Amino acid sequence: MDLETLKELLASLDINPDEIQDERYATSFRILFSVIEKQNEEIEFLKAENQKLRDEINLLKGEQIKPNIRGSKKNDDISSEKERRKRRFP
Repeated sequence: MDLETLKELLASLDINPDEIQDERYATSFRILFSVIEKQNEEIEFLKAENQKLRDEINLLKGEQIKPNIRGSKKNDDISSEKERRKRRFP
């Protein structure tokens, strides 16, 4: 789960520490939210680092690294097969 998704999930809980009457609970929620965000950042960093190390190990073994697959670029000017044939053979 990326950091942005995590923040949205925590926000959807609708828990506002400023509105909690008992200051101990309010402080506890602030600390817990902070810990969750920090741990998630560290997890994402470690995942990336882990993949880099796996790629390096594979290179040292003479294997290929994991390919970097990019998303496809959408072309808004995609026409149907019928329209393409019509333009090609007027």
